[in-house]
Amino acid sequence: MTLKKDNITVLHFARWYPNRYDPMYGLFIQRHAEAVALYGTVGVIYVHATPDPLIPKRMEVCYHRENGVHTVRVYYPVSRCKQKQIGQLIGMIRFYKACNLGRNRIAREMEKPDVVHIHILTRMGIWGLYYKWMHQTPYVISEHWSRYLERTGSYQGWLRKFFTRMVVMNASYVTTVTQNLAGAMQRHGLTGVPYQVLPNVVDPVFFNPPLIQSKPPNLKTFIHVSCFEDKSKNISGLLRAVKLLFEKRNDFKVVLVGDGMDFDRMKNYAVELNLNGKQVEFTGLLQGEELVAQMSQADMLLVTSHYENLPVVILESFVLGIPVLATRVGGIAEIVDPCNGLLISPGDENELVARMDDFLSGVFKFDSEMIKANSRLHFTPQAVGQQLIDLYSLILRKNDVD
Repeated sequence: MTLKKDNITVLHFARWYPNRYDPMYGLFIQRHAEAVALYGTVGVIYVHATPDPLIPKRMEVCYHRENGVHTVRVYYPVSRCKQKQIGQLIGMIRFYKACNLGRNRIAREMEKPDVVHIHILTRMGIWGLYYKWMHQTPYVISEHWSRYLERTGSYQGWLRKFFTRMVVMNASYVTTVTQNLAGAMQRHGLTGVPYQVLPNVVDPVFFNPPLIQSKPPNLKTFIHVSCFEDKSKNISGLLRAVKLLFEKRNDFKVVLVGDGMDFDRMKNYAVELNLNGKQVEFTGLLQGEELVAQMSQADMLLVTSHYENLPVVILESFVLGIPVLATRVGGIAEIVDPCNGLLISPGDENELVARMDDFLSGVFKFDSEMIKANSRLHFTPQAVGQQLIDLYSLILRKNDVD
């Protein structure tokens, strides 16, 4: 499909972005940038501090054109100074020097931006102020970090809060993936600017899943997909609930997809609970078509987090027509309703067991085709890209009037 291009040039400064050390880091930001590139000219600058001895002291600047996006990644060495304050100062200087190198490199590929888009505060927000004050270029902020939520309590430090407020109050708009996150930011005094909820983009590969192979008629599959960080994702609680349910019935299995800091510990914990490989399967990290193929075989997605923003895996599940059983945390309740899933209290393993049991017994039934159709109206690259282009256009029209 050929899309009409708008004459809007957007420069994104991303605090998180896929890189040579972690191809999944900030993947949702990359998808936003690629969605905008369907309609306009887009550039992304990302800088990454690394202890890698192969990175030269003068920094490494890498340019690629990725799915229509002019992408510059700058790798710079971490400070090895043993004195903490001096090391932090050196790190900050290198960070902004790397950003400036990125700006110089991307200027060879695209014109001066009409709009600057900042992803993740606070450091990158300085570039929003720079472009507004020095070039009269408006900027948008997209915040993805859950640190503002009361449960995490990690938004601290008077200097951080001062600069964050300054950056936010000078922005034209702030977008968040949920109203819950927007409210948390506003409760921290980050006000004086309009907020808009902007959904994440679902990878196009999910819109063309493989044909589902025949499933065992009397065996349902639950699937869990995460980064295996147990403190937030509560995989251990999920395993305990699964153990309890297997004591009652055996007409199901659970597939856990992903990798991360607690992957080995969770595998060992499953063994401690006497859960065998036929009951609980750990696949490791799956991406792209492999992930789609695995998720397509599932009957229900399980999200058991203690705290969340809005996991993109829920959107991916909906696009595949798969209902969700999730904890009522963050912005999950904004998108999970009785037509597409079930909500439970965080940390309540007995309720988790009961709802899984009810689903297996047919107490709750869901229309897979309706779930699929509704989600495909909102989470495509085209839909989200158009939302962003409309937002940029609104800001530019307002600036022209002012």
